Amino acid sequence: MPGQGPGYYQQPPGHPYYPGAVAPPAQASRPLIAGWVVLAAGVAAVVGSLLPWASISAPILGTVSVSGTDGADGWITLVLGLVLAAGAGLRIRGPRLPSLATIVTNVVAIGSALALFIIGVWKIVDLRSTENELRDSLSSGPDDPFGIGDAFSNAVQVHLGAGLVLITAAGLAGAVAMVLMLLRGRVRT
Repeated sequence: MPGQGPGYYQQPPGHPYYPGAVAPPAQASRPLIAGWVVLAAGVAAVVGSLLPWASISAPILGTVSVSGTDGADGWITLVLGLVLAAGAGLRIRGPRLPSLATIVTNVVAIGSALALFIIGVWKIVDLRSTENELRDSLSSGPDDPFGIGDAFSNAVQVHLGAGLVLITAAGLAGAVAMVLMLLRGRVRT
């Protein structure tokens, strides 16, 4: 038989060139789960920017909701979410970037995720602070002998909106997933 003489070397089973071997999947073609988490975090930040961030209920005024894009902060978080999603998209499906471009993309994505988290926490703390100031301003003072301000202060309700919670969670999840993705990449190389 040809190919089985004294100088013939047969590859061991499991070797990629062994005729019956199944080649291992290429690492580059298999997107990491962390990349999909970062992409989902970016999309969640965009959606959270459009959702209500807070609602205030008062007996005479009714309920008023404020979305993120009603102010400048919501537009900032919307752009940060788009940047985070684009960075994740480049990591998952994009062509191989030069190493400098990869580093810049990773830094921008992590920075965007951390900025989303910081803005979310800052706005939650600011909302709670505003709620306390509102209650203090409505509370009874020397000018309110009948306690109407106290009653009105207790009736006013300030609720945290789903959008603000979503932005904060997306920022945290995106930052953690990006760091895990970078650590996993360093271990492999």
